[in-house]
This record gives sequence, C-alpha cells and structure tokens, in this order.
Amino acid sequence: MQTCSNCGGTEFKEAIQHMQVKDAEKSKMALTGSEVLLTFCVSCGTVSNIRLTNPSLK
Repeated sequence: MQTCSNCGGTEFKEAIQHMQVKDAEKSKMALTGSEVLLTFCVSCGTVSNIRLTNPSLK
C-alpha cells in the first residue's frame, strides 16, 4: 500500500495537466507532445508521482 511521504495518507488520485510538454531538442511550435499525469495524495495534495502519457513524445 502506498503512503504519502508528507502526511502518511493512503488515498491517492490522478490528475492530468493538459499543457503538453515538448521535446527540448525540437521546435517550440511542434504540434506533438505529451500530457503530464500526476498522482497526488487526497489528504494534503503532495504529488507522489509524475509521468508522461506519451513518453516517446510522438
């Protein structure tokens, strides 16, 4: 069971940040990218995990 490193809470949810991240080596105007998925503690809001929904950034 996962526990929060900040408050010891055990209930977590996921949220998506819709602003896409882009490959730093490509143009800032690139149309492709990846949304960011955050796993956070429901009790205090501490983010326990951050991952890309499209790690290949295609």
